[in-house]
Amino acid sequence: MPSAATTRNGPSVLRLFVPSSQAMGLRIRITGAQLRHLRTLRLGVGARLVVFDERGEEHDVRVEHLGARVAEAAVLATRRPARESALDLTLAPALLKGAKMDLVVEKATELGVRRIAPVTSRHAVTTTGRTDRWQRIAVAAAKQSGRTQVPAVDAPRSLPELVRHPWPGLRLLAWEAEPERALAALPERATAVVVVVGPEGGLAAEEVDDACAHGFVTFRLAPRILRAETAAVTAVALCQHRWGDLSSTDAVG
Repeated sequence: MPSAATTRNGPSVLRLFVPSSQAMGLRIRITGAQLRHLRTLRLGVGARLVVFDERGEEHDVRVEHLGARVAEAAVLATRRPARESALDLTLAPALLKGAKMDLVVEKATELGVRRIAPVTSRHAVTTTGRTDRWQRIAVAAAKQSGRTQVPAVDAPRSLPELVRHPWPGLRLLAWEAEPERALAALPERATAVVVVVGPEGGLAAEEVDDACAHGFVTFRLAPRILRAETAAVTAVALCQHRWGDLSSTDAVG
């Protein structure tokens, strides 16, 4: 869906994600789904928009040409707003069906993750997913929330494969059977975190042991059992609060 942003002068303007490869000096080419957004809102030559790219740059632009396959816009101003968390946070959620996985991708993007790495596990309800769909959801959520970067969404991989990846920083696994360790018991400072969240049926003890053997640390989210999608979003929010930019300052370093 089209997303609006409020400028310093007040009015809402359309906000689009356009890769930096489509910039040509002080002109930007708009194609595909982003061009369809222009047409949906019946915006034409002279319309002013906000465009952001994968490098963290945001541009005020004015449409100067609107064709059937491409629009061209002139760059009026460029800035690098500080809206991205300094925490390099990867969420590795067990695959969920349909709307539940869509929700996790959307909310994790809003909360500032850098990467979403879906995993398959023994008790997961599904073993496949549509990475292209999740990436589109991430783009839409980044536009809506004012982010200047879009998180990467990986193709699903097995949990054993994921825990053997050389992740930098803290390696965490949210586990409902963890007897006492909470996030507050972990190091006060972190610049990079990967957090695994299991499926509705939980993780098998062998899966947890394997993760721990590869440097992952278990922690408990709450004294209650959370649904898998709730647990994934909660884990991201807690990590951003402790080490990132959510309701805190100078949390990273």
